[in-house]
Amino acid sequence: MKRTRVHLGAAAAIVAAALTCVSGCSSTDGGTTDAKPSGPAKAEAAEADQAVALEPRACRGGTYTWFNLRKHSVLNGLADPQRITGKPGAPVKLTEPMRRLRTDQASLDTQGPRLDPQEVLFALGVHIGFADKDEDPEDAAGLAEPGEYAPVEGGGGEISGMNGAVLVDFSSLQLVETDFQYTCGSGERRERTTGHVVTWTSSSLGELRCGVRLPRKASAAAHEALRLSCPG
Repeated sequence: MKRTRVHLGAAAAIVAAALTCVSGCSSTDGGTTDAKPSGPAKAEAAEADQAVALEPRACRGGTYTWFNLRKHSVLNGLADPQRITGKPGAPVKLTEPMRRLRTDQASLDTQGPRLDPQEVLFALGVHIGFADKDEDPEDAAGLAEPGEYAPVEGGGGEISGMNGAVLVDFSSLQLVETDFQYTCGSGERRERTTGHVVTWTSSSLGELRCGVRLPRKASAAAHEALRLSCPG
């Protein structure tokens, strides 16, 4: 999974009310935060893994058909606006912590003969142009794997030459959701598995500058960050 930092422009004032998280989320102090199951949840996960291991495996060499594919930019973390003050040209630390807005978990749900999750993700990666079909599926990691929780990229750092500006850091994901059908075999031995995948290709740390318009190519997450942090 790729992680990048994006600098953008935006327009104007501080959020009027505290933002609330989606169920199961937690706050961050500027670093990456991943929600993790513990206790009874781990035991349930182990039992589920054992049950899956007993399911019949799908035959190999089949064909994937993807449908209802959606790729979209999702805002999952936001820092409060910070006004840059200090001596002109002197570096200033960005101190506002990043707060988690939502918790996303990669998943793979199927009905029918069992598939190898890594092979499913590799096939999806090839389909969306994220992986090359000539690569080894085991070496072509990139898409988030089932059970993985989406990171909230931490803000912070230093900036100079922007005295008086109001900046907002935000964290985002390139989320991928799709349904699929896998078929293999022929005649009476023809098998079919259907499924649904939730994953992501990348996470990013973005930066808005209040009073400056967003670039034309700004992501949906950037527009959401603008709407929440700089209303009006």
